[in-house]
Amino acid sequence: MKILIINNFNSKNRVGGVEHYLHELIQYTKKNNSDYIFKWFGKDKIKTNWVEKFYHKTITQEIIREIQSFQPDIIHCFSIGAPITPHFMEFAKSKGIPIVYSFRDYYYICPKNYMLNDKNEVIHKHESALECILHHQPKRNILFDTLLYLKQSHHKSIIKKHIDYFLTPSENLTQFISKHFQKEGKTLPNPILIEQNQNSKTEGNYILFVGRLVPEKGVLTLIKAFQNITKQFPEEQLWIVGKGNQLEELQNFTENNKLQNVSFLGNKSREELQEIYNNSKFSVVPSEYLEAYGNVILESFAFGKTVITSDLVGIKNEIEQNHVGLTYSFKNQKALEEKMMELLSNSGLKSELENNILKYLATKTFSKHFEDLVTIYENLLTRNR
Repeated sequence: MKILIINNFNSKNRVGGVEHYLHELIQYTKKNNSDYIFKWFGKDKIKTNWVEKFYHKTITQEIIREIQSFQPDIIHCFSIGAPITPHFMEFAKSKGIPIVYSFRDYYYICPKNYMLNDKNEVIHKHESALECILHHQPKRNILFDTLLYLKQSHHKSIIKKHIDYFLTPSENLTQFISKHFQKEGKTLPNPILIEQNQNSKTEGNYILFVGRLVPEKGVLTLIKAFQNITKQFPEEQLWIVGKGNQLEELQNFTENNKLQNVSFLGNKSREELQEIYNNSKFSVVPSEYLEAYGNVILESFAFGKTVITSDLVGIKNEIEQNHVGLTYSFKNQKALEEKMMELLSNSGLKSELENNILKYLATKTFSKHFEDLVTIYENLLTRNR
């Protein structure tokens, strides 16, 4: 079976979790199953004007030529919208090729993607264009937000018309997509994308954050909470891995408040990151927007390290049900402080959470994920014959 993967960015431009997942998917298939051939179509980071954001004719023609030459049995789309627009789908459907779409975030529900209004309330339904443009976060300006909404609506109508099946990583996102797209689909949780090391009991003296340094990730809330933690635990450290447009603001805050035990490490390789996870006490994921899942949580679990997350990560219910971490109300600095204090002062609780991780991770292996994925492909092909 031949599967054409279509994603905004290519394999050389791994800008986020989607690209890391696609890289691991292709590598896993090459090593373990020659019956499936994946080909990844994506682009380098390129600037696009608003006309190209609505319809990129040149790239659409490139994809059509790729379909004609590769002749895939299945097309599987991931993050598209710019520079890749979904207009190639009409050609694919004219050739009878089934299309699977993996929704990895809430963009095609709300183009602002945070799923928060300007009162910091979680959006439970999305129906009004005017409400979205004027009152959903983040806000730029009326012109930009209007064009963004129109672009999303145009692409959404094309996707809704042509896809055969959808996948999401979390039940909450699945419910939204099912309602908005009226298509068949299911929840297929993310697998572990980092090599596991459950045997090491190494533990340093630092709490860990890994992710983009942007306001919606809640890092400033984490640093403020940590500032109060150090009054009782002066030897503790906070290591922050990642880069982003908020880096300077975060560094200025730590300098102005004389926080000597907060370290900004920048981006790290996968090998370096494994060592950092392995020696951490626990991880914190303080997201302040509705995340579809939370891959860094699984990465922390891969090293037997528990987590504290806000209640906006898609994996929240799994964490609570399997008793492998702690959650708190997003943007609630005091609640985050209390959870951090719990793990630092209650070794019994921390050990209990860590001991539950191994059983939970047994459901997150790449082999199981791949088996579920190809079953979906096979069923689609059978129905399409």
